[in-house]
Amino acid sequence: MKLFNLSIFFILTLINSLQALEASDRLHINTKGGIYIHEFKQYNSNPEVFSNNQKLLTVEYRDRYFLIHAIPYESDLGRNKLEVEINNNIDHLSFNVKKKTFDTQNISVSSKYTKPGIDNQERINLERKSLQVAKNIWYDQDPDLKFIIPANGIITGRFGTKRFYNGTEGNFHNGLDVAAKKGSAIVSPSKGKIILTGNYYYNGKFILLDHGKGLKSIFIHLDEILVKKGQLVNKGDLIGKMGSTGKSTGPHLHWSLILSKTYVNPEYFLDNRIIDYFSLKVE
Repeated sequence: MKLFNLSIFFILTLINSLQALEASDRLHINTKGGIYIHEFKQYNSNPEVFSNNQKLLTVEYRDRYFLIHAIPYESDLGRNKLEVEINNNIDHLSFNVKKKTFDTQNISVSSKYTKPGIDNQERINLERKSLQVAKNIWYDQDPDLKFIIPANGIITGRFGTKRFYNGTEGNFHNGLDVAAKKGSAIVSPSKGKIILTGNYYYNGKFILLDHGKGLKSIFIHLDEILVKKGQLVNKGDLIGKMGSTGKSTGPHLHWSLILSKTYVNPEYFLDNRIIDYFSLKVE
């Protein structure tokens, strides 16, 4: 009987250790392109927070208030500092950016995407300005942070991957790629408002969806756009169909998530990881 009880004890200990390890891994979001979450324990209402005159995302969860701050991909490893203005008071926060290993990919594309002509460059500049205007929009709506993946298929590209196009290094991959057959459904990963659609040089057919308070999704390389600018959508609503338009080598969805005008890893918003962070994190 003692041996049986001892075996049960070790099994339970192993289960608890595995659960703790899983929880620890799910909290590992302070990386390049990740997010820093800070709880405002001294406030009894959701505070207004600014950094460099830019309003930041704050959320309420079970009568607790949190800042969700984007960590730029270019951030230094180790201790980083953040000066914020909270309800007109200056405060200094600090957080540790942890190391994360990113993959490398070599991709062959048409030379028109690596060396665009003068006419195309003018178009690219105009489209870039149009996107920037849309990214600057502040939609004063609390986002639903329980995201779902917007398409089913094979993951062919992850955030942060170093990419070489025709042998020349390009920008880091700023989203998640999901490949499937042309025409596959693309749904809204969370509620929001459509703030821009179009057919751009690099993006092809795309949708820019504002989830609220500086959190936005962009879906590119679509075959069809099934929503219009200004339309409100709910989580799971059909918004488009997968394609291979723009700078693309085959049918897939490229999904990027933008927080406070900074690209962050969209996978951190899947599987309730943010909610788990609120529940499990102890500062």
